[in-house]
Amino acid sequence: MDKSRLKKIICLHGYAMNHEWLQSWLDLIQQRLGHNYQLLYPKGPIECPVEEVRAMTARFNMMLPDERIGKGKNWCWYRADEQKPPHYHQIETALDYLADYFSQHGPIDGVIGWSQGAVMTAILAALKQNRAAHRFDFNWAMLCGGFLPGDVRYRAMFEPPLNLPTLHVSGEKESPFMRKQATKMQAAFLKAERLDTPCGHIMPVKYPDDMDRITDWIIKPR
Repeated sequence: MDKSRLKKIICLHGYAMNHEWLQSWLDLIQQRLGHNYQLLYPKGPIECPVEEVRAMTARFNMMLPDERIGKGKNWCWYRADEQKPPHYHQIETALDYLADYFSQHGPIDGVIGWSQGAVMTAILAALKQNRAAHRFDFNWAMLCGGFLPGDVRYRAMFEPPLNLPTLHVSGEKESPFMRKQATKMQAAFLKAERLDTPCGHIMPVKYPDDMDRITDWIIKPR
């Protein structure tokens, strides 16, 4: 393998997930990309309290197996409070951690974010364009099942829209609220494309054609 051609992609998991969980979803994409690409999976540095995870599953009627809940299993990039708009607590810890990760593993070609990881990916894109390109340098982003950040410290960074190629992946069976949020996030990027999948709030792992479309978007020339 020609090491000089290796393209690295950082993949950010969702709230109360972990890097291994997301990797199990994206392994098919790694297989399709081949040896010239490497998907990297940092783990959110903030552990989610078990009671908070169980409350979330009850609130959204989620079927989360017991073996996926417990100490050392559930992590996140920030914890949002109940204020309106919310404040993202401990996000600075996550940003410092990711800046070190970029430095250690770079150069980074792109970032894939799922759910809360998509929010973080959008924030990284905004910081890259507005004031922190030296910390977060990448060429494209894929935002899956996500929404624009509500924290006012970051929301204003998306006006005007960001000049970064993006693919926005949204499940057709998502809630109307999440579908609306996906559309708002798409409007915050000038070079945005969209992929609607037959899913709910999950990557289209059971739909090989959609996984192929994601792979094709990653490798297309820019």
